[in-house]
This record gives sequence, C-alpha cells and structure tokens, in this order.
Amino acid sequence: MNNLPSIKQLQYLLAVHQHQHFGKAATACFIGQSTLSSAIQNLEEILGCQLIERENRSLMFTDVGEEVVVRARKIIDDTMSIKELTRSYKHPLSGKLTLGVIPTIASFIAAPLYQYCKEVFPDLKFILVEDTSDNLLDKLEHGHVDMAMLALPYHTERFHTQILAHDRFSLVHHKDYDAAKAVVDFNELPEHSVFLLEREHCMTGHALSACHLNRSECINPFEAANLHTLLSMVEYQNGVTFLPQMAINAGILAGKNMVVRPSQGDAYRDIGLIWRKTTGRIRDFRLFSDKVCDFVQARCAA
Repeated sequence: MNNLPSIKQLQYLLAVHQHQHFGKAATACFIGQSTLSSAIQNLEEILGCQLIERENRSLMFTDVGEEVVVRARKIIDDTMSIKELTRSYKHPLSGKLTLGVIPTIASFIAAPLYQYCKEVFPDLKFILVEDTSDNLLDKLEHGHVDMAMLALPYHTERFHTQILAHDRFSLVHHKDYDAAKAVVDFNELPEHSVFLLEREHCMTGHALSACHLNRSECINPFEAANLHTLLSMVEYQNGVTFLPQMAINAGILAGKNMVVRPSQGDAYRDIGLIWRKTTGRIRDFRLFSDKVCDFVQARCAA
C-alpha cells in the first residue's frame, strides 16, 4: 500500500487540468504554486511517467496524463460519495444541495420552489442554478451541481433519472388569428406561422416532437431567445406557438387576448430530476424528489 498517489495529489492534478494553468490551479486550491508544482512532480515520480508537458508558461497533458485525469476524477467522486453517504445517514437532507434548473422551467417555478424547499427542508442549505441542459449536465458530471431539473426526453443515460410530472403542450394564438381556428392537424397550419424558441432551448424539440409537427414549411425562421419575445410575435397575430402547461399556469398569458387549445394524445414533455449514479446521497435525493414531486405536479396540472 506504500507509494500510492494521495487524494490531495489527485485533486491538484484535476485543478491543473481544469484551469490549464499552474498559478490559477494553485489559487483555486488555496496553496502556493511551488507547493502544487512539487506535488504534481512527486505524483509523476510515484507513477513513473510524465503527466504534463511544461514549456515556459504553457502546459499540455500527455496522453497518459489525460487517462490519469479520467481515473482520478472517478476516484475523487467515489471518495466524496463515501463522505456523502455517512452524512446522509446521520443527518438526512441537511447541509448544502445545489439544484440546476433549465430556463424554460426556472422561469415559472424557481421562486416558489425556492420558498417551498426552505419551508419543507429547514436543515438544507438550498441553492438554485439556472442554465441550459447541456451546461447543467456538464456541471453535474463535474460536481458543480448536485442535481438537475430538466425537461425530458434528453440525453441523460449516464445519470439516474426520476420523472416528476407530465407537462402538456397547448397551441396558443391570438383570439382574432383566424388561420389557426379551424386547424385540426397542426401540420395544416399556414406557412411560417409557427414561432419557436432558439434551437438551444430543448423545449423547441420537445414541442415539435410532442405535437407531431413535421412539416418544416410551417415553422417561421425567426427564433426567439425567450418565451416573452415568442408571445409578442403571436400577440401581433403573426402566427401561433406551443406552450407547456407550467407556463400557462404561471400566468404567462395574463392580460393577453390569447386562445389556448390543448393538444390531444401524448403532447407533453416530462419534468424530471437527475443525479449522478455514483453519488453517496441517493437516499437524500430520493427523499427530495418524493417531496418535490407533488409541488411540480401541481404546477403542471391542467
């Protein structure tokens, strides 16, 4: 068991890989640069190979160095999960929990969810982070958030997924927009009459898939950055859009002369919580999801 890398050395290696700079990594680890450099050099001596190529002020990880980083990250995750596991059993739903939420969910439930969690989990230091699905998955993988609330389906195979609620889509248009009144099949909507969010927002793909809209001529080339811009286009009778029930229940259409036509069949997105399969806080996260499930379902109820 002698002459093995230490957890601290692996943490320093990960810091250098993340920041790609010895000075910045040292600052992030609250140590001097010389201390960090010595630790990395000692790690290389223990392993008997070069992990980082250094040249003046630049650095580059070797091929084996990149492999070691992958293994080191798993070792650190597993070590942290042991600590999380024991803390979870001693003090359920206590400490800090950072939840990432995508914008098309956070816009409508972030504030009440934050207040709800403060009341239901008084021993929990609850932190919300709003970001896109891809960014949250990256933050989750690297331990920057503990859980993420996403709209599904999405590529979450490497994480544990817990479905909380179905959030149904409805067709929304101005009450005087006659072109949409008699349409039964959404693919019969006029050319360029469907307004959607930018493709970076997963709600666009969910709406198209859920509402079986496959006629590209229907879709307007304009892509809105947020739902309020989207609704302004519809409010001026330029066309229609699809909104989830969560947004409608939150009052996004209040004061607008809009018609809401619920879709038929399976036109919905799933709202789900995801977390790392390697976490030691599975017990905590299951308790959390059970409590939050009723809250989210109420926000999605028709």
